[in-house]
Amino acid sequence: MLKLSLVILLLVPLLWPDLEQYDGKGMSWRVLVFPLAALSIPVLWRLTGSRPPYPYLADNLLVVPALTDVLWNTFDTYDSVGWWDDVNHFVNSMVFAAVIGLWAVRYRLGAVTGFAVALGLGMTLQVLWEIGEYFVFLTREAGGVDRYADTVRDLSVDFGGSLAGAALALVLARSAARKSVLGVMPAADPAPAPAPATSQARA
Repeated sequence: MLKLSLVILLLVPLLWPDLEQYDGKGMSWRVLVFPLAALSIPVLWRLTGSRPPYPYLADNLLVVPALTDVLWNTFDTYDSVGWWDDVNHFVNSMVFAAVIGLWAVRYRLGAVTGFAVALGLGMTLQVLWEIGEYFVFLTREAGGVDRYADTVRDLSVDFGGSLAGAALALVLARSAARKSVLGVMPAADPAPAPAPATSQARA
């Protein structure tokens, strides 16, 4: 349902790119990149051996940032609500870190290692986003906004969100390991002890 909603929302800037709320927002590259959010988890799952259970939670969570970004741009929320950009950055970075953490737990990494992987890769994605956003703004009017200050502010909020997302993934993973829910691979059962060697028959 989330993926279908994303496709429908992406049709709006694709069919009506001249809407005022899309001006200067780089919607054309969003239309090209955002479908990857719906494809990434299924492709990764196949490439890594299709280990059951399927990570439904991670798959759906990854669609949320792309879906909400197009939604809020369509309703012009970023420009009409001053603090909305900070909230959106925090929530989206939290979602990315949580998805990475939920995926990492499938490989039985330790708690500290899983947290570090989720935080590190989550922030890497946010940095790449800010780099792409910066170059998009370079091709358009700056509108009197200090892009350097805006980028630093966004990354600061992203770091807080990534911390929260990594912690959330750790909590969810521990719960899933106990209850085998949420589409996360639970901890494997301990290997059975080797059977004792049978004694040779006496001659």
